[in-house]
Amino acid sequence: MINTGKLAGRTLFITGASRGIGKAIALRAAQDGANVVIAAKTAEPHPKLPGTIYTAAKEIEAAGGKALPCVVDVRDEGAVRTAVQNAVAKFGGIDILVNNASAISLTPTEQTDMKRYDLMHSINTRGTFLVSKECIPYLRKSNHAHILNISPPLNMAPHWFSNHVAYTMAKYGMSMCVLGMAKEFEGVPIAVNALWPRTAIHTAAMEMLTGKESDQYSRKPEIMADAAYAILSKEPRLQTGKFLIDDEVLKAEGITDMRQYACVPENADKLMPDFFLDVEPEKLIEFAAEGSHAASLKKPAAQQGQGGQIEGLFLKIESLLSEEIVKKTGAVYEFKVKGNEAGTWFADLKTGTGKVGKGSPPVTADAVLTMDSKHFFDMFTGKLKPASAFMTGKLKISGDLQKAMKLEKLMGSLKSKLKFAMQNTGKLAGLTLFITGASRGIGKAIALKAARDGANIVLAAKTAEPHPKLEGTIYTAAAEIEAAGGKALPCVVDVRSEDAVRDAVQKAVARFGGIDILVNNASAISLTGTEQTEMKRYDLMHNINTRGTFLVSKECLPYLRKSKHAHILNISPPLNMDPHWFSNHVAYTMAKYGMSMCVLGMAREFADAKISVNALWPRTLIYTAAVEMLHGRDSFEYSRMPDIMADAAYAILSRAPGTRTGNFYIDDELLAEEGIMDFKQYACVPENALKLAQDIYVDTPKSKL
Repeated sequence: MINTGKLAGRTLFITGASRGIGKAIALRAAQDGANVVIAAKTAEPHPKLPGTIYTAAKEIEAAGGKALPCVVDVRDEGAVRTAVQNAVAKFGGIDILVNNASAISLTPTEQTDMKRYDLMHSINTRGTFLVSKECIPYLRKSNHAHILNISPPLNMAPHWFSNHVAYTMAKYGMSMCVLGMAKEFEGVPIAVNALWPRTAIHTAAMEMLTGKESDQYSRKPEIMADAAYAILSKEPRLQTGKFLIDDEVLKAEGITDMRQYACVPENADKLMPDFFLDVEPEKLIEFAAEGSHAASLKKPAAQQGQGGQIEGLFLKIESLLSEEIVKKTGAVYEFKVKGNEAGTWFADLKTGTGKVGKGSPPVTADAVLTMDSKHFFDMFTGKLKPASAFMTGKLKISGDLQKAMKLEKLMGSLKSKLKFAMQNTGKLAGLTLFITGASRGIGKAIALKAARDGANIVLAAKTAEPHPKLEGTIYTAAAEIEAAGGKALPCVVDVRSEDAVRDAVQKAVARFGGIDILVNNASAISLTGTEQTEMKRYDLMHNINTRGTFLVSKECLPYLRKSKHAHILNISPPLNMDPHWFSNHVAYTMAKYGMSMCVLGMAREFADAKISVNALWPRTLIYTAAVEMLHGRDSFEYSRMPDIMADAAYAILSRAPGTRTGNFYIDDELLAEEGIMDFKQYACVPENALKLAQDIYVDTPKSKL
C-alpha cells in the first residue's frame, strides 16, 4: 500500500493509539505528513506491555507526522472534551476520528463481574459514542470528515453471543454507532464506517486471549493500518455505513500479496480467523492455547430459535383434529412451505382421528400444496381462502384439485374452535415471577395475568411513592395482584443498583422459596440525536435497559437453574438492522437492542440448563405512560392496551421450558399461533382496530410513524 499524500495536513484523533492497531494506523497516516492526536491512558510504561503515548509520539514525528500526545480515559467526559479542545487549538480542527480503544473479557454471564461489564461497555460502546459526540462539531467543519470504528460486522449468529454476551454487546455497540451515525450525518457529509480484521492480529490483547504462540497464526497490525489508510483516503461521499474487512479492502485496492502481513509467512494460509465473521467458533479452538479464553468455546452448539409460526400452527391443528373433521375431509395433504419458515409438512385427514407432522406423509398424498409461509399462515387462520389463494397464484396445487379445495371445510371447522380470548390455564399456579418495572403498564399487566393463575409475583420497581403525573406504585400494584388471586412481594428496586437487585432476589427466595420466571421489562427512553444526547441520559438508558437486564438476569440465574419451569422473557425488539432504526436515536436503539442481544447469548448459553430465553415486542403502540409522554394523549386512539402483551407473555411463559428458546416474538403473531383471532378486543378504541400506529423496530417504514 503506497502512500498517496492524501492525508497530508489532515488531523486524526485516534483513541488507544499508544500501541497495537491504533499506533499502526497513526504511523501510516504520519507517513503522509498528517497530524495525529494520540488519545490513550498510557502515560507511564506498563510492566508487561511496551509503549506509551510519548514513545508513540516520537515514532510519529520520526515517520514525518506531527503528534499531540493526550492522556485520555475515554470513560471520562471531561478528559475527552479537553483532549478535543487541545487538538483543535494545536491543529485548527479535526478531520478524522478513529475509535480504536477497546477492552475485552470473554466470560459467561454468571462469571462476569459487573465491574468488568462496566469497563467493557464504558470503553467500547460508551467511549465510542462520547468521543464521536465531542468530535462531530469539528468534523462538520472539515471537507474530509471520517469516523472509522475498529469494530465487527453485526453478525447475529447466536454462537458469537454465547459465553461472552457482555463483550459482544460492548463491541457491537461500536458497530451500531456506525449504522446510526452514518445515516444521521450522511448529508453533512461525514463518512462513518467500521473496519475489522479477517484473522487474528498479533497484539497484546490477542496474546492474552490465545497464548504466547498466537503470533504463529496471526497477521501484523500493518494490514489494518493499510486498510484504514485506504478507507480514510477516499472522499467521504463515496462510502459510508459500511462494515469492511481488512483484506477485502486491500484486494479492492489491487493488493493481492497478503503473505507480507503474516507474522510467520510460512503460516500465511493457516491463520486463525477473528471473532464475529461467518466462521464456526470451533475453528478458533484449533489455535487456542490450553487454558486460554478461546479454548472455552468448546461448548457444543445448542439448537436455537426452535419453532415458529408454522410449527405452532400445526401443533394447534393437531390438538383440534377429530373423527368428525376426518370424515368431512377424507384426504391426505402434503404442504411444501417456502420463504422464512421453509419446510415440508403433512396432514393425514383420511384415517382415524387424523395426524399431522413434519416431513412427507407416510402414504402418497392426494394433493400437494405449495405456498409461501406468510400466505400459508394467513390461509390456516382464516385470513385467506384456499380458493382465492389458488386463483391469485399464491397457492400452487398438484394432484386432486377437488380434494385440495376440501380444505375450505377444514378451515371452517378449525376456525369455529379457535379461541377469541387468552384463557388462564392454571399453568403458572404456585410459580414465582420476578418482574422489573411492574408497578404500571406492561409489567403490571403481565403480573395481573399470572396472578389469576395463583402465581407469586415479585414487583421490582422504583415507584414506592406516588408520581405526580403517573398512576400507581408497587404497593397499589401488589394490592391488585392479591385481589386477582396471586401473592405479591413489592420490592423497591432500582435495576442500576447491584445491591438493590441482589437484596430483592434474596427476599424473593426467602419468601417464595425460589424464582421460576424473570420478566425484564424495566426501560428508559429518549429519542435524541447524537449531538443532543446528554451523557447522563445515555447512561440512564443503557444502565436500565441493557445493563439492568444483564444484572437482574445474572442475579436470578442461580435460582432459575433450580426451577423446573425456568423462563427469562425480555420486553425487547427483534434485532432489525435497518439503519433508519438507529438514525437520530442511536443511543436508545443500542440500549434496547442490548436487551435483545442478551436473548441471543443467554438462550444458547443456558439451553442445556433448560432455561428458555425469549423476547416479546408489540406490533403496535401500547398505551402506557411512556407512549403518552412520547406521543401525547391522542395516542390512546391509535394504540392497543397492555393486555395484549400480557396475554402473549402468558402464552410464552406457560410453555414447557427448553422447547422454544432464542425467539423474538411479536405479540399478535404469537397470539394467532395460539388460535386467537379477535384483536379488536385489545384496541383502546375498537373502531380504530385496523388503523393503529405501528411500534418502532417492526418491519414498517419509519415514515409511517
